[in-house]
Amino acid sequence: MTGATGFLGLHLLQRHLTAGRRVIVLAHVNSPPAWERIEYFLANAGTENVPPALVRKLVDVVEVDIAEDRMGLSRKQHQRLALSAEELWHVAASVTLHRDDAAVWRTNVVGTEQLLRLASSTAPHVPVRHVSTAFVAGRTPHLVTEDDSLHVIEFENTYEKSKHTAEGLVRDWTRLTGRSTLVLRPSILVPGAQWASGLPTHTLETLHHSVAVVTARAKRSTPRLVVRFAGDPRAGINLLQVDWAAEAMMRLAALPHRSGTHIFHVTHPNDVPILTIAAAFEELSPVRIRITPAQPAEPTRPERVLYRRVAGFLPYLHHRRSFSGTRLAQALPQLAPPAPIDRGYLERALGVWAANQSPARGLGHSA
Repeated sequence: MTGATGFLGLHLLQRHLTAGRRVIVLAHVNSPPAWERIEYFLANAGTENVPPALVRKLVDVVEVDIAEDRMGLSRKQHQRLALSAEELWHVAASVTLHRDDAAVWRTNVVGTEQLLRLASSTAPHVPVRHVSTAFVAGRTPHLVTEDDSLHVIEFENTYEKSKHTAEGLVRDWTRLTGRSTLVLRPSILVPGAQWASGLPTHTLETLHHSVAVVTARAKRSTPRLVVRFAGDPRAGINLLQVDWAAEAMMRLAALPHRSGTHIFHVTHPNDVPILTIAAAFEELSPVRIRITPAQPAEPTRPERVLYRRVAGFLPYLHHRRSFSGTRLAQALPQLAPPAPIDRGYLERALGVWAANQSPARGLGHSA
Protein backbone atom coordinates (compact mmCIF):
# COMPACT_ATOMS: atom_id res chain seq x y z
CA MET A 1 0.00 0.00 0.00
CA THR A 2 1.26 3.44 -0.95
CA GLY A 3 0.06 6.42 1.10
CA ALA A 4 -0.59 4.25 4.16
CA THR A 5 0.57 6.96 6.57
CA GLY A 6 -1.66 9.67 5.13
CA PHE A 7 -5.09 10.85 6.27
CA LEU A 8 -7.06 8.20 4.35
CA GLY A 9 -4.30 5.60 4.23
CA LEU A 10 -4.12 5.21 8.01
CA HIS A 11 -7.84 4.43 8.18
CA LEU A 12 -7.49 1.83 5.43
CA LEU A 13 -4.43 0.35 7.11
CA GLN A 14 -6.34 0.11 10.41
CA ARG A 15 -9.04 -1.98 8.74
CA HIS A 16 -6.53 -4.29 7.05
CA LEU A 17 -4.79 -4.90 10.37
CA THR A 18 -8.06 -5.45 12.23
CA ALA A 19 -8.80 -8.19 9.69
CA GLY A 20 -5.40 -9.73 10.42
CA ARG A 21 -3.90 -8.98 7.02
CA ARG A 22 -0.19 -8.52 6.49
CA VAL A 23 0.55 -5.16 4.87
CA ILE A 24 3.71 -3.94 3.16
CA VAL A 25 3.71 -0.17 3.59
CA LEU A 26 5.51 1.67 0.80
CA ALA A 27 6.57 4.79 2.71
CA HIS A 28 8.19 7.83 1.12
CA VAL A 29 11.87 7.87 1.89
CA ASN A 30 11.92 11.52 3.01
CA SER A 31 8.68 11.52 5.01
CA PRO A 32 8.34 11.44 8.81
CA PRO A 33 9.05 7.95 10.20
CA ALA A 34 6.22 5.66 9.09
CA TRP A 35 6.22 3.63 12.28
CA GLU A 36 5.66 6.73 14.42
CA ARG A 37 2.59 7.75 12.41
CA ILE A 38 1.16 4.24 12.32
CA GLU A 39 1.57 3.53 16.02
CA TYR A 40 0.35 6.98 17.06
CA PHE A 41 -2.78 6.65 14.94
CA LEU A 42 -3.60 3.15 16.13
CA ALA A 43 -3.09 4.21 19.75
CA ASN A 44 -5.66 6.99 19.29
CA ALA A 45 -8.08 5.13 17.03
CA GLY A 46 -9.45 2.65 19.56
CA THR A 47 -7.95 -0.41 17.84
CA GLU A 48 -7.71 -2.53 20.98
CA ASN A 49 -7.65 -5.83 19.09
CA VAL A 50 -4.44 -4.88 17.26
CA PRO A 51 -1.79 -4.54 19.99
CA PRO A 52 1.58 -2.95 19.10
CA ALA A 53 3.37 -6.30 19.11
CA LEU A 54 0.93 -7.66 16.53
CA VAL A 55 1.26 -4.53 14.40
CA ARG A 56 5.00 -5.10 14.19
CA LYS A 57 4.34 -8.64 12.95
CA LEU A 58 1.72 -7.65 10.39
CA VAL A 59 3.36 -4.52 8.96
CA ASP A 60 6.57 -4.26 6.96
CA VAL A 61 7.78 -0.80 5.98
CA VAL A 62 9.71 -0.39 2.73
CA GLU A 63 11.05 3.09 1.99
CA VAL A 64 10.55 4.14 -1.63
CA ASP A 65 10.47 7.19 -3.87
CA ILE A 66 7.30 6.45 -5.74
CA ALA A 67 8.18 8.60 -8.76
CA GLU A 68 11.68 7.19 -9.27
CA ASP A 69 12.56 4.33 -11.59
CA ARG A 70 11.38 1.10 -9.88
CA MET A 71 10.38 3.37 -6.98
CA GLY A 72 14.06 3.77 -6.11
CA LEU A 73 14.45 0.04 -5.42
CA SER A 74 16.97 -2.34 -6.90
CA ARG A 75 15.77 -4.72 -9.57
CA LYS A 76 15.88 -7.58 -7.08
CA GLN A 77 13.96 -5.65 -4.40
CA HIS A 78 11.36 -4.57 -6.94
CA GLN A 79 10.82 -8.12 -8.15
CA ARG A 80 10.61 -9.50 -4.62
CA LEU A 81 8.00 -6.87 -3.76
CA ALA A 82 5.91 -7.74 -6.82
CA LEU A 83 6.02 -11.47 -6.12
CA SER A 84 4.85 -10.94 -2.53
CA ALA A 85 1.74 -8.93 -3.49
CA GLU A 86 -1.76 -10.34 -3.19
CA GLU A 87 -3.44 -6.93 -3.62
CA LEU A 88 -2.12 -3.48 -4.54
CA TRP A 89 -3.56 -0.32 -2.97
CA HIS A 90 -2.38 2.97 -4.50
CA VAL A 91 -3.42 5.67 -2.02
CA ALA A 92 -0.46 8.06 -2.17
CA ALA A 93 -1.12 11.44 -3.73
CA SER A 94 -0.20 15.08 -3.52
CA VAL A 95 -3.40 17.01 -2.80
CA THR A 96 -1.85 20.47 -3.06
CA LEU A 97 -4.35 22.63 -4.93
CA HIS A 98 -2.01 25.42 -5.99
CA ARG A 99 1.71 25.98 -6.48
CA ASP A 100 4.18 23.08 -6.71
CA ASP A 101 2.59 21.97 -10.00
CA ALA A 102 5.65 19.96 -11.02
CA ALA A 103 5.72 18.13 -7.68
CA VAL A 104 1.98 17.39 -7.90
CA TRP A 105 2.38 15.95 -11.39
CA ARG A 106 5.42 13.93 -10.37
CA THR A 107 3.64 12.31 -7.44
CA ASN A 108 0.22 11.80 -8.98
CA VAL A 109 1.09 10.89 -12.57
CA VAL A 110 4.66 9.58 -12.56
CA GLY A 111 3.98 7.84 -9.25
CA THR A 112 0.99 6.05 -10.79
CA GLU A 113 3.12 5.01 -13.76
CA GLN A 114 5.61 3.42 -11.36
CA LEU A 115 2.85 1.71 -9.38
CA LEU A 116 1.49 0.19 -12.60
CA ARG A 117 4.99 -0.95 -13.49
CA LEU A 118 5.08 -2.79 -10.18
CA ALA A 119 1.60 -4.19 -10.84
CA SER A 120 2.75 -5.54 -14.21
CA SER A 121 5.25 -7.75 -12.39
CA THR A 122 2.68 -9.22 -9.99
CA ALA A 123 0.75 -12.43 -10.55
CA PRO A 124 -2.15 -12.05 -13.05
CA HIS A 125 -4.80 -12.49 -10.35
CA VAL A 126 -3.53 -9.59 -8.20
CA PRO A 127 -6.09 -6.72 -8.24
CA VAL A 128 -5.23 -3.03 -8.17
CA ARG A 129 -7.12 -0.55 -5.95
CA HIS A 130 -6.50 2.99 -7.17
CA VAL A 131 -7.68 5.90 -5.02
CA SER A 132 -8.55 8.81 -7.29
CA THR A 133 -10.86 11.74 -6.49
CA ALA A 134 -14.40 12.78 -7.35
CA PHE A 135 -12.86 16.04 -8.57
CA VAL A 136 -11.58 14.42 -11.76
CA ALA A 137 -14.96 15.80 -12.89
CA GLY A 138 -13.18 19.13 -13.37
CA ARG A 139 -15.68 21.82 -14.31
CA THR A 140 -18.50 19.41 -15.14
CA PRO A 141 -21.74 20.99 -13.81
CA HIS A 142 -24.95 19.61 -12.32
CA LEU A 143 -25.23 15.93 -11.34
CA VAL A 144 -22.02 14.04 -12.16
CA THR A 145 -21.99 10.29 -12.74
CA GLU A 146 -18.83 8.18 -12.81
CA ASP A 147 -18.91 8.03 -16.61
CA ASP A 148 -19.29 11.80 -17.00
CA SER A 149 -15.71 12.31 -15.80
CA LEU A 150 -14.00 10.07 -18.36
CA HIS A 151 -13.49 12.68 -21.08
CA VAL A 152 -13.24 15.95 -19.15
CA ILE A 153 -10.79 18.50 -20.59
CA GLU A 154 -11.33 21.54 -18.35
CA PHE A 155 -10.03 21.51 -14.78
CA GLU A 156 -9.80 23.95 -11.89
CA ASN A 157 -6.17 23.16 -11.01
CA THR A 158 -3.20 20.89 -11.68
CA TYR A 159 -4.29 18.51 -8.92
CA GLU A 160 -7.55 17.69 -10.74
CA LYS A 161 -5.81 17.31 -14.10
CA SER A 162 -3.07 15.11 -12.63
CA LYS A 163 -5.56 12.75 -10.99
CA HIS A 164 -7.61 12.57 -14.21
CA THR A 165 -4.47 11.75 -16.17
CA ALA A 166 -3.49 9.10 -13.63
CA GLU A 167 -6.93 7.51 -13.96
CA GLY A 168 -6.46 7.37 -17.70
CA LEU A 169 -3.17 5.52 -17.20
CA VAL A 170 -4.92 3.02 -14.93
CA ARG A 171 -7.75 2.40 -17.40
CA ASP A 172 -5.33 1.98 -20.32
CA TRP A 173 -3.16 -0.44 -18.32
CA THR A 174 -6.21 -2.44 -17.27
CA ARG A 175 -7.44 -2.72 -20.85
CA LEU A 176 -4.02 -3.81 -22.15
CA THR A 177 -3.39 -6.37 -19.40
CA GLY A 178 -6.91 -7.72 -18.96
CA ARG A 179 -6.57 -7.26 -15.20
CA SER A 180 -9.13 -6.14 -12.60
CA THR A 181 -8.87 -2.59 -11.27
CA LEU A 182 -11.02 -0.77 -8.74
CA VAL A 183 -11.00 3.04 -9.03
CA LEU A 184 -12.28 4.82 -5.92
CA ARG A 185 -13.25 8.49 -6.12
CA PRO A 186 -13.66 10.11 -2.70
CA SER A 187 -14.69 13.73 -2.25
CA ILE A 188 -13.02 16.04 0.30
CA LEU A 189 -12.38 13.96 3.41
CA VAL A 190 -12.85 15.29 6.94
CA PRO A 191 -12.35 13.65 10.36
CA GLY A 192 -14.72 10.89 11.35
CA ALA A 193 -15.38 9.29 14.73
CA GLN A 194 -11.84 9.84 16.03
CA TRP A 195 -11.18 13.48 16.85
CA ALA A 196 -7.56 12.93 17.91
CA SER A 197 -5.05 15.71 17.27
CA GLY A 198 -1.64 15.20 15.74
CA LEU A 199 -2.88 13.16 12.77
CA PRO A 200 -2.07 13.95 9.11
CA THR A 201 -3.68 17.12 7.84
CA HIS A 202 -6.65 17.29 5.51
CA THR A 203 -7.84 19.90 3.02
CA LEU A 204 -10.41 21.65 5.21
CA GLU A 205 -7.95 21.83 8.09
CA THR A 206 -5.38 23.45 5.79
CA LEU A 207 -7.93 26.04 4.68
CA HIS A 208 -8.86 26.83 8.26
CA HIS A 209 -5.20 27.09 9.15
CA SER A 210 -4.69 29.67 6.38
CA VAL A 211 -7.56 31.74 7.73
CA ALA A 212 -6.18 31.44 11.27
CA VAL A 213 -2.68 32.52 10.21
CA VAL A 214 -3.86 35.57 8.27
CA THR A 215 -6.27 36.57 11.04
CA ALA A 216 -3.61 36.28 13.73
CA ARG A 217 -1.11 38.40 11.79
CA ALA A 218 -3.47 41.08 10.50
CA LYS A 219 -3.71 44.49 12.15
CA ARG A 220 -7.35 45.38 12.66
CA SER A 221 -9.40 47.99 14.44
CA THR A 222 -12.45 45.76 14.91
CA PRO A 223 -12.85 42.52 16.91
CA ARG A 224 -13.19 40.50 13.71
CA LEU A 225 -11.30 40.70 10.45
CA VAL A 226 -13.64 40.95 7.45
CA VAL A 227 -12.59 38.84 4.46
CA ARG A 228 -14.46 38.88 1.16
CA PHE A 229 -14.48 35.90 -1.20
CA ALA A 230 -15.98 35.79 -4.67
CA GLY A 231 -18.48 32.97 -4.85
CA ASP A 232 -22.05 31.82 -5.17
CA PRO A 233 -23.86 31.82 -1.80
CA ARG A 234 -25.87 28.83 -3.07
CA ALA A 235 -22.71 26.81 -3.75
CA GLY A 236 -21.89 23.65 -1.85
CA ILE A 237 -18.91 21.33 -1.42
CA ASN A 238 -19.01 17.58 -0.94
CA LEU A 239 -17.36 16.63 2.35
CA LEU A 240 -17.21 13.06 3.65
CA GLN A 241 -16.08 11.44 6.90
CA VAL A 242 -12.78 9.64 6.30
CA ASP A 243 -13.70 6.58 8.37
CA TRP A 244 -16.92 6.07 6.39
CA ALA A 245 -14.95 6.44 3.15
CA ALA A 246 -12.40 3.84 4.28
CA GLU A 247 -15.14 1.39 5.28
CA ALA A 248 -16.92 1.81 1.95
CA MET A 249 -13.66 1.29 0.04
CA MET A 250 -12.82 -1.87 1.97
CA ARG A 251 -16.28 -3.30 1.32
CA LEU A 252 -16.05 -2.49 -2.37
CA ALA A 253 -12.65 -4.17 -2.55
CA ALA A 254 -14.12 -7.30 -0.93
CA LEU A 255 -16.72 -7.70 -3.69
CA PRO A 256 -15.99 -10.00 -6.64
CA HIS A 257 -14.95 -7.96 -9.66
CA ARG A 258 -14.49 -9.22 -13.19
CA SER A 259 -11.58 -8.05 -15.32
CA GLY A 260 -11.82 -4.42 -16.34
CA THR A 261 -11.98 -1.05 -14.59
CA HIS A 262 -14.70 -0.57 -11.97
CA ILE A 263 -15.22 3.06 -10.89
CA PHE A 264 -17.14 4.26 -7.83
CA HIS A 265 -17.83 7.67 -6.36
CA VAL A 266 -17.26 7.54 -2.60
CA THR A 267 -19.09 10.71 -1.65
CA HIS A 268 -21.64 12.11 0.77
CA PRO A 269 -25.28 12.18 -0.38
CA ASN A 270 -25.52 15.86 0.61
CA ASP A 271 -23.18 18.74 -0.16
CA VAL A 272 -22.28 21.18 2.61
CA PRO A 273 -23.21 24.80 1.78
CA ILE A 274 -20.19 27.07 1.64
CA LEU A 275 -22.01 29.42 4.03
CA THR A 276 -22.06 26.59 6.60
CA ILE A 277 -18.31 26.09 6.22
CA ALA A 278 -17.77 29.85 6.53
CA ALA A 279 -19.87 29.95 9.72
CA ALA A 280 -17.74 27.17 11.25
CA PHE A 281 -14.56 29.09 10.43
CA GLU A 282 -16.06 32.22 12.01
CA GLU A 283 -16.84 30.34 15.20
CA LEU A 284 -13.21 29.27 15.58
CA SER A 285 -11.39 32.41 14.39
CA PRO A 286 -11.99 36.16 14.81
CA VAL A 287 -13.05 36.56 11.20
CA ARG A 288 -16.16 37.54 9.25
CA ILE A 289 -16.41 35.87 5.84
CA ARG A 290 -18.45 37.60 3.17
CA ILE A 291 -19.38 35.88 -0.11
CA THR A 292 -19.53 38.46 -2.91
CA PRO A 293 -20.51 38.19 -6.61
CA ALA A 294 -16.98 39.10 -7.72
CA GLN A 295 -13.57 39.43 -6.13
CA PRO A 296 -13.07 42.92 -4.69
CA ALA A 297 -11.43 45.35 -7.10
CA GLU A 298 -9.24 46.62 -4.25
CA PRO A 299 -8.67 43.77 -1.79
CA THR A 300 -7.16 44.52 1.57
CA ARG A 301 -3.68 43.28 2.37
CA PRO A 302 -4.99 40.33 4.47
CA GLU A 303 -7.34 39.41 1.62
CA ARG A 304 -4.48 39.44 -0.91
CA VAL A 305 -2.41 37.18 1.34
CA LEU A 306 -5.32 34.79 1.86
CA TYR A 307 -6.20 34.70 -1.84
CA ARG A 308 -2.64 33.59 -2.59
CA ARG A 309 -2.62 30.95 0.13
CA VAL A 310 -5.89 29.29 -0.93
CA ALA A 311 -5.87 30.12 -4.65
CA GLY A 312 -6.46 26.53 -5.71
CA PHE A 313 -9.61 26.24 -3.61
CA LEU A 314 -11.31 29.50 -4.64
CA PRO A 315 -13.05 28.11 -7.79
CA TYR A 316 -15.00 25.65 -5.63
CA LEU A 317 -16.83 28.57 -4.03
CA HIS A 318 -18.80 28.79 -7.29
CA HIS A 319 -19.63 25.10 -7.73
CA ARG A 320 -23.25 23.97 -7.67
CA ARG A 321 -22.96 20.36 -8.68
CA SER A 322 -23.31 17.00 -6.96
CA PHE A 323 -21.88 13.53 -7.43
CA SER A 324 -24.10 10.54 -8.12
CA GLY A 325 -23.88 7.86 -5.44
CA THR A 326 -26.21 5.41 -7.17
CA ARG A 327 -23.50 2.97 -8.22
CA LEU A 328 -22.08 2.74 -4.69
CA ALA A 329 -25.54 2.34 -3.14
CA GLN A 330 -26.38 -0.48 -5.53
CA ALA A 331 -23.09 -2.26 -4.84
CA LEU A 332 -23.35 -1.89 -1.04
CA PRO A 333 -27.06 -1.82 -0.14
CA GLN A 334 -26.36 -2.80 3.49
CA LEU A 335 -23.98 0.10 4.14
CA ALA A 336 -25.69 2.80 6.22
CA PRO A 337 -25.30 6.33 4.84
CA PRO A 338 -22.76 8.65 6.46
CA ALA A 339 -23.85 10.97 9.26
CA PRO A 340 -24.87 14.52 8.32
CA ILE A 341 -22.11 17.12 8.24
CA ASP A 342 -23.43 20.39 9.62
CA ARG A 343 -21.92 23.46 11.24
CA GLY A 344 -21.64 21.78 14.64
CA TYR A 345 -19.86 18.79 13.15
CA LEU A 346 -17.31 21.01 11.41
CA GLU A 347 -16.75 23.09 14.52
CA ARG A 348 -15.99 19.97 16.56
CA ALA A 349 -13.72 18.51 13.88
CA LEU A 350 -11.75 21.69 13.33
CA GLY A 351 -11.88 22.68 16.98
CA VAL A 352 -9.88 19.64 18.07
CA TRP A 353 -7.19 20.61 15.61
CA ALA A 354 -7.26 24.32 16.49
CA ALA A 355 -6.87 23.62 20.21
CA ASN A 356 -3.63 21.76 19.56
CA GLN A 357 -1.97 23.93 16.92
CA SER A 358 -0.08 27.17 16.69
CA PRO A 359 -0.87 29.51 13.78
CA ALA A 360 2.88 29.85 13.27
CA ARG A 361 3.31 26.34 11.91
CA GLY A 362 3.63 25.78 8.16
CA LEU A 363 1.04 24.41 5.81
CA GLY A 364 1.09 20.83 4.70
CA HIS A 365 -1.08 18.16 3.14
CA SER A 366 -1.19 14.42 3.47
CA ALA A 367 -3.28 12.16 1.29
